[in-house]
Amino acid sequence: MPVLQPMPLADYTSRIFQAAGTPKMTADLVGQSLVSANLAGHDSHGVIRIMQYLRQIDADEIRPLARPEVERETAVMALLNGHRCFGQLAAKTAIETGISKARGDAVAAIGLKHSGHVGRLGEWVELAAEEGLIALAYANGGRSGGLVAPFGGAERRMGTNPVAAAIPLQDRPSLLLDFATSAVAEGKVRVAMNGGKPIPEGLVLDKHGRPTRNPADLYDDGMLLPAAGHKGYSLALLTDLLGGVLTGAGGPTLPGTILGNGVLFVLLNIEAFRSLAEFFADGTIMADRIKSTRPAPGFNEVLLPGEPEARSAQTRQQNGIPLDNTTWEQIVEAAESLGVTGIA
Repeated sequence: MPVLQPMPLADYTSRIFQAAGTPKMTADLVGQSLVSANLAGHDSHGVIRIMQYLRQIDADEIRPLARPEVERETAVMALLNGHRCFGQLAAKTAIETGISKARGDAVAAIGLKHSGHVGRLGEWVELAAEEGLIALAYANGGRSGGLVAPFGGAERRMGTNPVAAAIPLQDRPSLLLDFATSAVAEGKVRVAMNGGKPIPEGLVLDKHGRPTRNPADLYDDGMLLPAAGHKGYSLALLTDLLGGVLTGAGGPTLPGTILGNGVLFVLLNIEAFRSLAEFFADGTIMADRIKSTRPAPGFNEVLLPGEPEARSAQTRQQNGIPLDNTTWEQIVEAAESLGVTGIA
């Protein structure tokens, strides 16, 4: 299993996308974003996505030269059309637009449609939290047909439809929520398959609707289950309506949708509600109270949402990013096919 340093891996990823026709600035952004997901411990949204993105470029589902464009706008909202650009470029543009608007008018709602896969959704809301804002995100995804069965069903209908939120805390990492509304993100199943590992029961049904622990069954017309039964199912439908129907992005439940994300970002300016100092003071009390909870058997401590990612990033910055052999071989093969020399 290779262990790779973050900066050379991000540069290698950028050079792969540049060789596929992507401008350097965009390729650098995508490379840094994918590696940041690996650093955070979310390998499902890391460099394992390189091959997916290259296939989408070949299929004209990602257009490397495209850029997002504001389609409609008011003081507190904007709708961006990605024109099939890289999702990382579209999402960064969208959240930066939201940050600017929320600073001036207390709240902002930014819709994004027709972009490629935006990567780790938490990365974008975290940017807003770093600016002292609260941010929520609802991202529907996939192509028509879906990958997730509705609660009580045994056919694909919905996407994994992640939701994310980031809230700044003083002297701590932001409180960061980022999870699929399916029982597991699709990319985590792919990581297990590439690593030759079984998956826990309760995540996937095979094409006959039977529970399976074989990750390959998902890619043989199997389906993911919703998280926590009807709760994840309900959140998935909410996310489809907000990220897909409201923005006009489409989604797995609608015909004619190609692989990508539709996203609704909602941003709140804390200082429009109360002083930032008061907010941070109460946030510190809350966080300290939670952290002081006696651990249950089998646990060393109680973690706040976002702490595992921050700790993973610190460890992997120092020790490198481990990749399974299959994923690394696929990346190297793709690079060589594009004439990209080895990692520095």
